[in-house]
This record gives sequence, structure tokens and C-alpha cells, in this order.
Amino acid sequence: MATLYAPGTTASRSGAIDALRVLAVVGIVAGHVWSGPLVDAGLYTWHVPAFFLLSGYLWKPREPGSRRTVSAEARKRFATIMVPYIAWLGLTLVVHLVMLDHRGQLTGDGVALPLVGGSENAGPFGAYWFMPALFLSAIAYRALEAVPLALRIGIIIGITAVIHRFGDVLAPLPLSVGVAGAALVFMLGGQGLQHVRDHVRHPVRTGGACLLAGAAPILAGASAHLDIKYGELGTPVLSIVVAVLISGGLLLILEGVFTRLPEVVHAGATRLAVGCLMVVLTHTYVLWLLDIPDAERSAWVLVTALVAPWTVALALNRSALSRPLLGTPRLR
Repeated sequence: MATLYAPGTTASRSGAIDALRVLAVVGIVAGHVWSGPLVDAGLYTWHVPAFFLLSGYLWKPREPGSRRTVSAEARKRFATIMVPYIAWLGLTLVVHLVMLDHRGQLTGDGVALPLVGGSENAGPFGAYWFMPALFLSAIAYRALEAVPLALRIGIIIGITAVIHRFGDVLAPLPLSVGVAGAALVFMLGGQGLQHVRDHVRHPVRTGGACLLAGAAPILAGASAHLDIKYGELGTPVLSIVVAVLISGGLLLILEGVFTRLPEVVHAGATRLAVGCLMVVLTHTYVLWLLDIPDAERSAWVLVTALVAPWTVALALNRSALSRPLLGTPRLR
């Protein structure tokens, strides 16, 4: 599957793709540790779109007569995305409510908002919007396979335009249902890259060119950053193109570089990738517990927010809790 972690045999996995997952997660955490125009432009433009682009890049189209139906897609994605989401939501919410009650800060919103999801969540549950969006976008993309390609592209463009225009209204809807459609255009870009990938003979150079082409409008101040959580898609058309260029460029560079690296590096990237889902869901809780204002956060805050959940995730991967909490089989 093309999510935060894709279960599979070692032989079938790509260290480069896993490395992009890890890099994007580091970008997500860094974007929550610090804030400001440079962070918005340098990280928000690509770190979340990279995951949706990978979903399209790894997408397996439904073959005629195959059983890869929408319901089958939903069952598969629910097990690997929503089960860990529900598990971590339950665990974190219980601890959170106990702490709030102890502090005398318990409110109705403190219980309701994490359960409802959407853009209204902040603090320890600030990243939870992403999992339902990942789940719903995959189901929608599978459903759209039922229509011809030209119509499919038109529908995705239409959905993107609606979210761009009414994102502030759609973003607070429960379980990210209002913004999940924004992922479809990045999935389409990833699938497009998949179709031309065999013709890219020099991935490092091509990826570098894509990266530079994507960075140029940002440096020129022409392309606004994206924040899909809030339905903010930046400068019409341009910001999406920039996000695809940067995400795709990073992927091509990593694929080219990883062909020259020893197997131990591939294995290391794959090993770290098992923790991506947990790090995304729990790093905001680490930041909440540290309770350090944005302006006072040093590099050690980033290190703590990454290392603490990633260490726990790697330990969980060796236990029977790996599948329900990480969405991946237990490492034996």
C-alpha cells in the first residue's frame, strides 16, 4: 500500500521510497516545532504532498475482472491506516483527559474535538487530520477508476478548485472529509510520474532539475505555501505544480542515489519507515508535554520529538502490538 508505511517483503521494497517517507516525516515534525514564513515555504509546500504523491506513484490500477473493488480498498486501508489511528486516538485521548482533569482544564471541546477530527484540532491532536484524509483519498481514487481517464482528471480538477475556493468552510468537517479530495491531484501527479519513470535515464539530474524548477517560484515569492489541513492550496495551480515538482524531484534524486548505496542503507531506511505513522500521530503530544513556546525551541526539541516516538515505534514493531499500533506486521 502507499501510505506512511507499506507492508511487504524486503526484496520488494524500495529504500529510496522509504527514505522519502522518513524525510517527509522529519519535515512534518520540524514544521510543528518551528513556525514562520521560511518554515511554511520550505516545508509545508512539500512534506504532506509527498505522501499523497507516493500514493499515486505506488498505485496499482484495477485490472479488468480483478477483485480490487472500492470495498476491498476500504478494508485494506482501514486495517493499515484507520486501525492505528483509532488505537492511538483512544490511548492518547485517555491520557490527555486524565492530565487535563488533573490540571483543572477539562472541557467538553477537549473530549469532542479529537473524536470529530478535522482542522479544529490543535496541540497534541494537531496531526490526526492526516490519517482520515489518507484513508478517504485512497478510496476516492479507487472509485474514480470507474470513469474514463479524461473525466477522472476533470473531476479531480473540479474537486481541487472547490477546495481552493471553499477550503476554510470544508476544512473543519469531521474526519477531514472536506479536504481529503485535495490529495487526489497529488496522487494523479504521482501516477503520472509512475507512467514516465522508465523513460527517466538520469534520475538524479532530472530530479535536481525538478527540485530547482519547484524552488524557483518559491524563492521568487510567486508561489504561496500549502496547508492541506486548513484547505489552503496556495497560489492557484502554481503551488500544486511546485509541490509535485519538489516531491517528485526528491523522489527521483533518492532513487538515483540509492542505486549506489549498500544494502545496509536500504535496510536502515526501511527499518525507520515502520515508525513513520506513529511519529506523525504522537510527536505533537511530545511537543505539548514539553510546553516550550515556538520562539524558544532549539534543535534539541526537534530531536526529542523525533527520537522519542521513533524509538518506541521500533520497539513496538518487535511486539504483537505492531499491527494495531503501526499498521505493519510484527518484525520477527
